[in-house]
Amino acid sequence: MFVICLDGLAEGEALNHILAAIRSRLANDPEEERLVTREELRRLARGRLARTLRGAGLHSGT
Repeated sequence: MFVICLDGLAEGEALNHILAAIRSRLANDPEEERLVTREELRRLARGRLARTLRGAGLHSGT
């Protein structure tokens, strides 16, 4: 299983991004994959936080 953040991608780009990410990550050793997964989770959390702040009338400044 892979965690892949698609935030900021146009709908038409999502499938290509997913396929490229899977291809590039299949050869990762477990430690390298943990690092990549952590970064993807950070991107997801950052995007959700930004959307939550915007919904509350605040902005994240990024």
